Amino acid sequence: MKTLKLLIIPIILLALFIFGSCTTCDCLEPGDQLISQYSLDKSIVEINTTNVSTGFETVFSNTITDSTNRAHFSQAFVNEARFFADESGYFFVETLRDAWVVAHINPDLIGTSRIDVQDENGKYFIREMVETVRYSGYGYVEYYRKNPTTGVNERKLSFVTAISSANWFIGAGFYGEPANNYYDYFGALEIILKEATSTMAKGIAGIFENIYTEENDRIEFCRDFIDHIRFFDDGSGYFFINNLNGINIAHGANPELQGESIFDIQDINGAFIIRDMIDIVESAGSGYYEYYWNNPASGNEEVKVTYVMQIPNTDYFIGAGFYLN
Repeated sequence: MKTLKLLIIPIILLALFIFGSCTTCDCLEPGDQLISQYSLDKSIVEINTTNVSTGFETVFSNTITDSTNRAHFSQAFVNEARFFADESGYFFVETLRDAWVVAHINPDLIGTSRIDVQDENGKYFIREMVETVRYSGYGYVEYYRKNPTTGVNERKLSFVTAISSANWFIGAGFYGEPANNYYDYFGALEIILKEATSTMAKGIAGIFENIYTEENDRIEFCRDFIDHIRFFDDGSGYFFINNLNGINIAHGANPELQGESIFDIQDINGAFIIRDMIDIVESAGSGYYEYYWNNPASGNEEVKVTYVMQIPNTDYFIGAGFYLN
């Protein structure tokens, strides 16, 4: 189940699940599809939730074994890791036994059981979340709830998945009826990449501020946290973290780079990859960058589109990308 969780998200699966609203043809070839805002939001929620649950699982298994410390860790991440342009995307963490709230953006809910909570239509949506995770491992639950951004009761679709070592689950969702926007295949991937990377950057900043304040502790945490995170169906999606001096702090695909200076590394066309990324981060805080890099799924040098973002209030930046083969 853990392996399936790590490899659950697109490119081939994305074609099946994100292209549900294809408006141009019945084929599944990149570039020939139009992807709806609804399908894009759904994919962002699933990727973000799966990535965070995997990071939590690794840290809880390797480092934080006490439930109180796990709860503090979860809250530090959840407080900062908002996503979507209006920041209506957020995480909640609850126990699989009676749905006690472990972490939530609403501090009044922490320490309460939501097992008997109903939505505006009388649906026991938390019970359905618990049953979904308990019997399927992960899945979607639809219900109606007040949007904290608008204050309006709206339909919400949430994705929930297990944090097995703690016997908890984590979820996130999106509200309402998304705008009638459509995107091409790679345009959608760029948005997914930006949301996934920025979510991790903000959540890690919360951990640095509240849990790991010493440099060595931060380094070890980063290496643990991103170690097993993989996304896209072929496992080619992963995170890396560098500092602004060009030292690799953590690398999800190539741990041999960790602790090494890669400031002068070049791709096959001679581009100084890390120097260019540092320039982007220092000048704009975040942005996209295209270069050649080895695809761990194929073993080949391929064009890669990466999104990088500075981890707030640090000299670290985090990045992730997809390959254009």
